Amino acid sequence: MSLSTAPTLSQLLPYPPRFLPWQDGRVHYVDVGPRDAPVILCLHGFPTWSLLFRQPLNALTSDWRVLAVDLPGFGCSDPGTGPFSPPAMTALLDALLEAAAVSSVDLLAHGSGVRLALDFVANRQDAVRRCCFVSGCATSAPMLGSSWYEWLLDRQADGRLAALFDDFDTLLPGVMRRMGGGHGFTLGNTQAEGYAAVFRCPRAREAALRLLEDTDLAPVAEPATGRVLSQQATLLVYGGLDATLDIDAATRELGTAFPQHRSVHLPGIGHFVPEEAGDLLASLFAAFLQENDAD
Repeated sequence: MSLSTAPTLSQLLPYPPRFLPWQDGRVHYVDVGPRDAPVILCLHGFPTWSLLFRQPLNALTSDWRVLAVDLPGFGCSDPGTGPFSPPAMTALLDALLEAAAVSSVDLLAHGSGVRLALDFVANRQDAVRRCCFVSGCATSAPMLGSSWYEWLLDRQADGRLAALFDDFDTLLPGVMRRMGGGHGFTLGNTQAEGYAAVFRCPRAREAALRLLEDTDLAPVAEPATGRVLSQQATLLVYGGLDATLDIDAATRELGTAFPQHRSVHLPGIGHFVPEEAGDLLASLFAAFLQENDAD
């Protein structure tokens, strides 16, 4: 799928398209803001794409250069053939930074994008200055028993996981509600179509299922558990109505991996903080970066 064949997507995220050759296709990314400014790298999770960061993008690009990548099979990227393993995503992010001529970034990751980011942070500490992890966890352990996780396990057990993509009219609103929506939050028809449209391609649906299997449905026992990954300053942000995980357990887990962390819990907000409260998230992240610059 390309921007030229998906005008709805380009209208929703109206920035000049950039593409990185990757595997047997291309990965799309956004690159906006002053060329000489510090760089923020945004990494989405399931089932979104860089559209998720449109509000933070608008708010941050006066003072920062912002990169936002669409994972293979998501958004305006071509479906890839490889797994969504942390080492594979580290290789992708390395290639992206090289293509953008960027040597260091502040990282903003959401949901399952947090899981994908951990290998990159651990192995490229020279390239990551500070982190902001939103609605995420280091392993699937904090998800055990959550309504989202149990629903996924039930569908996986009886072979109905792929049926997530059978009804595009209700796909994203329904999944977002199940993952936890904030008080009064409704996804507009235009945004819902923008998220769902990318999955009209069968290979994109396969990619989305691979991402679920490699993150939310991956085994609990992972190297990230119970050890320090980085001493970089880190901001952890959670919506109080997130139904995908135990927020306190997720905070403890990521807090162990990133001891120099601060956590913020937002009452009345669900899992999709950048969608529900993008301006607030941008303000929190900007204040965090400016405070650490002063230190």
